[in-house]
Amino acid sequence: MPSYSLAGGIDASYAVAAGKTTVVISSNTRLNHRAVYVGTGQMTLHWVQEGKTQVWRCDTAMIDPAPAQVQEETAADGSQRLEVELTNVYPAGVLLQGRMVGTLMAPAVHVDIPMGSDVWVFLIRSPWFPSRLQVGRTELAVEHAPDRASASLAIAADGGLSAQVALSGTAFKKASLYVKRTLGSYSSEELVSEVEAGTQAATWRPITRAFDLVLVIKGNVSESRFADIAKGLGAQLSSGFLGPGSLQGDFVLCDGPAFSYTWLLRGHRGFLENEEDRTDAKFMW
Repeated sequence: MPSYSLAGGIDASYAVAAGKTTVVISSNTRLNHRAVYVGTGQMTLHWVQEGKTQVWRCDTAMIDPAPAQVQEETAADGSQRLEVELTNVYPAGVLLQGRMVGTLMAPAVHVDIPMGSDVWVFLIRSPWFPSRLQVGRTELAVEHAPDRASASLAIAADGGLSAQVALSGTAFKKASLYVKRTLGSYSSEELVSEVEAGTQAATWRPITRAFDLVLVIKGNVSESRFADIAKGLGAQLSSGFLGPGSLQGDFVLCDGPAFSYTWLLRGHRGFLENEEDRTDAKFMW
């Protein structure tokens, strides 16, 4: 699998055997680490105010850290090798927007180094078998008596979703069905269907991509470096006069269990006058 390392002299790979995933971290020098943790790693990309200016920042954290059992080998030349077993492995989630803000969430290894910059290893993998979509309710409806808008949802055989959106009467100018993806503190809405009168059928299919990347970072990550990662994963960026530019629309790497989903039916009565019904959904892994 390809590895992209932003940590000079440190690289990583992984292997799967007997249902277990083992991450191997190789360093040219001793890491002098205090502890190693595994769990769900999250990179939050955002702009923060510093004095009179805004600066881009990547904050890295482990959502559910657990101490890891580590096998260590140190060679005579001082190089070091760590083998770490990951207990919970699932497809990664990436949501990017606008001026390179968003969230990356993936299985990760965190090497805590008290006298230096910590090392992080993220396993950014696409689903290796189909996941199943589940929705909380299959019927959504909003009413402004006696008029009504409704949506009937059904899971399709290919893993997507089919919908029937209906609108009767004149109280609502139109009815819209959206799917809202949420990852970390960022969300993105996708319009699935819109009807002004009668009934309309629609089909929604999850975003799928094939990817397998081991990302290694140490210390801070710059905006331009992360832009290179995003482009390598398939994001489209416009050219920027200062900096890497902006995303051309919201970028979702792949639908899957890392995201939480909400299906929204909106009845539009006028400017900012909407009535809404919703149900949560998730991909089972």
